[in-house]
Amino acid sequence: MAPTFVLSVAYPSGGKFDLDYYLKSHMPLVQAKWAKYGLRSWQVAQYTNPDAPYVVQAWLEFEQPEKVSEATASAEGKEIFADIPNFYDKTAVTLSGPLAGAASWHN
Repeated sequence: MAPTFVLSVAYPSGGKFDLDYYLKSHMPLVQAKWAKYGLRSWQVAQYTNPDAPYVVQAWLEFEQPEKVSEATASAEGKEIFADIPNFYDKTAVTLSGPLAGAASWHN
């Protein structure tokens, strides 16, 4: 299996964020449009502690780093970015890099 490359999108606190729209409309749009670019999975966290610098953060896992560039530069990427004002009224912060480690288990 190819190494996983992560694109993280963090939404700073202080803006108006529609989590319901984000989870029911935006993220399914991302999944549908970017699967062909190697998007393997996504996760979303909502931060509820009052001093959190971000209100929501998403992690998108891609097969290869160059696929992230292809996805974001594509017509589908433009469609995804044009959807942001439907759920958030500030500018998101993006971070990316290879997944350096992970663990998962069930008790």
